[in-house]
Amino acid sequence: MKEPLFSRPVLILFSACTVALFALSAILSSRGRLVRADSAGPGAYSISAVGCAGFYDLLRRSDRPAVRSAGDTSSKVGFHGTLVIAEPELRNMSGAGAGKLAAPRLLIVLPKWRVTRDKDKPSWVSKADLLPASAARQTIALVMGGRSEVFREEWPSEWPINDIGFTPKGAGAVQLLSSDKIRTVVGGGNGALVGEIIEGDRRILILSDPDVMSNHGIGRGENAVFMLALIDALRFWNNDDPDAPVVFDETVHGWLETRGSPAGLLFSFPFAVVTVLACCSAALAALAGMGRFGAPRAGMPGLCFGRSHLIDNSARLLDYGGHHAVVLARYARMTIRLAAQSLHAPAGLDEQAAAEWLDRVGRARGVSRSCSAILRNTTDLGTGERHLLKLIENAREIYLWKGEILIGSSAHR
Repeated sequence: MKEPLFSRPVLILFSACTVALFALSAILSSRGRLVRADSAGPGAYSISAVGCAGFYDLLRRSDRPAVRSAGDTSSKVGFHGTLVIAEPELRNMSGAGAGKLAAPRLLIVLPKWRVTRDKDKPSWVSKADLLPASAARQTIALVMGGRSEVFREEWPSEWPINDIGFTPKGAGAVQLLSSDKIRTVVGGGNGALVGEIIEGDRRILILSDPDVMSNHGIGRGENAVFMLALIDALRFWNNDDPDAPVVFDETVHGWLETRGSPAGLLFSFPFAVVTVLACCSAALAALAGMGRFGAPRAGMPGLCFGRSHLIDNSARLLDYGGHHAVVLARYARMTIRLAAQSLHAPAGLDEQAAAEWLDRVGRARGVSRSCSAILRNTTDLGTGERHLLKLIENAREIYLWKGEILIGSSAHR
């Protein structure tokens, strides 16, 4: 048989690599796959001017446990976390998305800008226009009922009401909120930059102007420390857990973490690489185990010792030399001599006389075959195919005659 194409250590290595690759794919698939949305718009994933990836990075660098969520947001917030919904898209807040507003500590940032993505740099914006104030009012309506007003005016140099302690700065027009259902945390006589709603064991802060925390405004004046203080004031309200996370909900911007089926992951990049390697390993293992096609070839006979092997080798040599008739004649003479000795034939009889004596004994015992006839047939076999058939027939007759004369026929046993 042909030797296997690969040795056992190689096959073991292939199998170990296959198992390791499948384990890696299972780990990666359990982490989910992030479906990208508009990376130039608002949100903690956005590095554009209107995004807040800079503020998210600031929280992480200042040892505050910030998390970006693209799925299962409520479980990440838990009972002690703080949820940040920054400039949400209203179409992503309807239905099940509205349940996120039940978080115990919630920061809502109202929308302000409509942006156009840069064609050469998709993560940047080429143009930003002010949204109508109705977009911000619709966002407030998701949080509270009643009448509220959103208006814009020039940024003031100071804020008469400021419970945070740091002064936020901006350029151009500031977007303010006015409502009889909110308490002003930071604001002036006309409206609030930061408003507060307390409902039982829930606290909601509303930041009316996103420029304070956006990438283009976080570095202006005291905006960075202002936002950190604002987040801390919300994090530790009715909560003494320093590890409570600040969760930025990115599903409101169209981001989605999908897990998919394991079968689908096998044929998607980068898991398709693992699939190809596993198939190659299986093919190589099959080739190594197969090693041949068709029926196995007989192996070369080894050097054997012992009586049985000596007899076999002698028989093959006699068969190869064509000495079938000689072997049969010797077999007949040996059988006649053995039968005569067993039946105590008179001493000194030659071969023919012994055959005749055995015929007389056989007739007395009811033997149906004649010893003399068998002896004659062994000398008249001929050649060719009939020679072989007659040889086999005569050998069978000798064997049966011996059994009948020494043991008896089956009818007398």
